[in-house]
Amino acid sequence: MVAATATVATPNGNSNNVTTPLPKGKYTLVGIDIDTTGRRLIDEIVQLAAYTPKDHFEQYIMPYMNLNPAARQRHQVRVISIGFYRMLKSMQTYKIIKSKSEIAALKDFLAWLEALKAKDATSQGIILLYHEERKFIPYMILESLKKYNLLDRFLLTVKSFANGLNLAKANVNESLQHYTLRKLSKFLKSNAVNSVELNNNNVEASSTTEGAAAVATKEQQLQQKTNNKSSQNNNEGELFDGSASVRAKLAYEVALHLSNQDSKEDLDSQNALDKFLTAINPYAQTIQCDLDELQTQNENLDRQNSFRPVFLNYFKSTLYNRVRAVKFRIILAEHGYDLQTLNAIWTEKKRDGLVEVLQAIEELKDEDKTELADLFDSYYDPAKTTIKPVVKPINRSRNRRLRSNVRNDGKVAPPAANGAPVEQGAGGDKQQASGNNANLPDSTTKSPKNRNKRNQRSQKNNNNNNNNTSTNNNNVLIKTETPVANDTPTAADANQQPTNNATTTAPVAVAASN
Repeated sequence: MVAATATVATPNGNSNNVTTPLPKGKYTLVGIDIDTTGRRLIDEIVQLAAYTPKDHFEQYIMPYMNLNPAARQRHQVRVISIGFYRMLKSMQTYKIIKSKSEIAALKDFLAWLEALKAKDATSQGIILLYHEERKFIPYMILESLKKYNLLDRFLLTVKSFANGLNLAKANVNESLQHYTLRKLSKFLKSNAVNSVELNNNNVEASSTTEGAAAVATKEQQLQQKTNNKSSQNNNEGELFDGSASVRAKLAYEVALHLSNQDSKEDLDSQNALDKFLTAINPYAQTIQCDLDELQTQNENLDRQNSFRPVFLNYFKSTLYNRVRAVKFRIILAEHGYDLQTLNAIWTEKKRDGLVEVLQAIEELKDEDKTELADLFDSYYDPAKTTIKPVVKPINRSRNRRLRSNVRNDGKVAPPAANGAPVEQGAGGDKQQASGNNANLPDSTTKSPKNRNKRNQRSQKNNNNNNNNTSTNNNNVLIKTETPVANDTPTAADANQQPTNNATTTAPVAVAASN
């Protein structure tokens, strides 16, 4: 169990925010997840989904902005425009998705939660269970509710948000690198298979007939449940876990299995649900704590935006520098610094004050601290020019040389002793160009014989083209033997200097008419 107060780590890693845990009582647990246009607080919800074993809610929302490339790839949904209308389209089925406006979807969601709470008269409220590494889902839902003045109605039904990731880290015996829903579901499935094999060994080791029959009956029941779970897992895999409805169901079921992994009771029983609630309660906090954290997130967002003029050259540079600029802004904002605060420090202590401040930030590397100190010093000092990020030049000559040495199989041929590339045979053996073997054709090289044939063929085509051209000219120009007066001497006549001006017979080109 936990103490009366608990500390929750802030985004910058400091655990100085004291939060109030949710009082003990009977609550209704609901799995929840959302699809969004991005991972920022200014983004919008695209799909809102909630799950309980007896009922579920799922609704797509038409956003005002388009999904960013990462969100489109993850959720397999994009926004299309047909005429004056915008709509959602699935990238898997290529069908139009029925959607509602954000306010209509939120009202339907609140009505569904109120009806769910009304079914259990003894319930004190609802705990929304989500699963993610960096807290984002509660902030987006609360921000959307505040936008349409629906927060007060929401607080009457929902009492807390709980992250199932904390439960997974505390109850999984083996250390996993990432506690994602997919890996946790595979881990729990393998444990179920191991338990079935253990029961089979117990059946073989049992000596009495009654004991063997009892264990066999339990083994058959467990085997049937395992088969049902495996078929459900296969169906969920086919449904695509990029959808919020699938993740909401997985978040609920994974937390339910983790809280009852040491128990042999049926997961649908009331005792299993009571253990589930007992395991989740230490990780649940009041909604007011989430609202305070949301206010802090909005303040951090304002601090990040204040640094934009400083990192303007970074955003005009390569993708690598843009990503670094975003990381620097987030770290500085989460530590409570903005452009005005750092300006006051620089005015008092110049660059040494900036270095002193940056040295206390553990998330930054030494070279990053030096770079940021020089960057802000050049920005605040009017006598200096704001430095630009260093862009690594691309060695195009080296890339061109590598491309010229690439073989047909996609590998780079090693250079020879004299620096020239060595050709590789079809089987990977090196061809020794010596003697008669030098003229032997290879499957990866072009034969000179074929090249000569191609050159002869091209010369033949050129000759044919010249003949066709001369033929066409003969069809157009017709020579006649018509005698004409040679009043104006030609260039040939001028060279010969004739003695008389007698009439001569000369061929004249006359244009043929149709």
